[in-house]
Amino acid sequence: MGRSIVTTYAARFASIVAYVALLPIVLHTFGADAYGVYVLTVSVGALFQQDLGIGDATTRFIAVAAGARDPERMRRIASASWAFYLVIAVVMSLATALAFAFTLTHAKDVPADLHATGWILAALGVANVFCMLIFSTNRQILGGLGRLDEVNYLLIGQAALRIVLTVVVCLTDLGIVAVGAVDLAATLAFGVVSFLLRHRRARDVRPTLRGFEWRVFRELFGVSAQLMVLGVASVVIMQVGGILTAVLLPIAFTAVYAAAQRVFLLVKEVTNSLSIAVLPTASMQFGESDHRGNARLYLRGTTLANILMTLVLVPVLAFLPQIMQWWIGPPGIQAALVAQILIVSMFANNNHVLGIPILTAQGSVRGYAILHTVWAVTGCVLAYVLGERMGIAGIALGLTIPVVLLEPLYIRIALRRLSIPLRAFVLRCLVAPFATVILPAAGLIALGRMIAFGPGGVIALSAAWVVVASIVYWFLGLDEESRTVVRRAWAAARRAAPAAPDQRTVREGLPDVDNR
Repeated sequence: MGRSIVTTYAARFASIVAYVALLPIVLHTFGADAYGVYVLTVSVGALFQQDLGIGDATTRFIAVAAGARDPERMRRIASASWAFYLVIAVVMSLATALAFAFTLTHAKDVPADLHATGWILAALGVANVFCMLIFSTNRQILGGLGRLDEVNYLLIGQAALRIVLTVVVCLTDLGIVAVGAVDLAATLAFGVVSFLLRHRRARDVRPTLRGFEWRVFRELFGVSAQLMVLGVASVVIMQVGGILTAVLLPIAFTAVYAAAQRVFLLVKEVTNSLSIAVLPTASMQFGESDHRGNARLYLRGTTLANILMTLVLVPVLAFLPQIMQWWIGPPGIQAALVAQILIVSMFANNNHVLGIPILTAQGSVRGYAILHTVWAVTGCVLAYVLGERMGIAGIALGLTIPVVLLEPLYIRIALRRLSIPLRAFVLRCLVAPFATVILPAAGLIALGRMIAFGPGGVIALSAAWVVVASIVYWFLGLDEESRTVVRRAWAAARRAAPAAPDQRTVREGLPDVDNR
């Protein structure tokens, strides 16, 4: 699991860094209006890159079967999943096209010379949705079989490919359409290579249409129906801000919101990356009836997640206005305010993120699905209302207010389902990560607000904060078990990935349950 965690962080941050690094390059090369149209098409496309929960359900069932050493069960799950993806790729592509027909005609203040560009980007967006979904089964199978680290290496390669090709497009001034084409090429390359990797690593878990069984699909959908609601609500929450910005404000403001959201995602991925690595392990433990193991995983994981988030979040909050101005220029002041609103919500939001994969592993996220739906609906309404009155900051505020109010309910569900005492959660997941560093954190934020530091000063103070906070956390924030996990993860990061075992049978290729 340590290698999976480390490589997941590397892969997710490679993707975020690609977006963060490329944003000012593309923005300044092609202008705010063109970039705003591009961001709008990306946001709409992301709404429909939905597998209706089948992806996590596939990983969960494959991992449970792996824990039970049942290759035939894995083949049936893989076949049901693949048949579903074939259908959903077509359905979601058509839905994306219809959504583009609505949003592009209602976007505000789009220059006349960008209308044709918007439709071409929309066509590329539809193709991107199709390609991403059609190859998704391969990724889920590999993750369920404990090959998540190899999938992560592919994602790192995909991010590098996007960076290189996008920089070439900007240097040669090929136009914003070429940036959309690069996104599609990167998606297609990842899909093809993941297919080849799955074929090599899991030959005996090869999905076929002949192997499709309605009974197995109903089992998948029984879990995925809850994940579907959860997933759709999550994507709405993440993407509706950019879409509302395009509808309520001039299209150039969409680029400003996108910049703020990129910074927010950089902080959010600290926990989100950990949650991706947790699902296969939690599922295998559930398959072995190790329920207390999942309770320990939630407590230890949430503690580590809050610690890691705080290490990143504090210097970001302290120096965000300067950072945003250096990054994108004068619009950075508005973007910084929006980013701060989104980032502060992570103090609440971060405490249920690991509950999602662990409860998914146990087969029920109904409570979370209901809360996510409430968050999405109320967030959209508040964002629209506040956006009309307060502008771009109101949109961000409307999307964050619901989660702050709902977070106690998220926590209550996780604690009840995992039989965790409230006192244990408060001491380990809240007091240890936040109370132990409150004084140095407050000092750094106050210093950043009082003095305008240059890049060198920001880097030096941020590095000093990380060192001081890490020392405090090591001795006061972590128990011995958590320190052992950190040591193992660090050792995994330093080791080269071991050679894959021979794939004579799936049974031989499954991860060692006692040493994961």
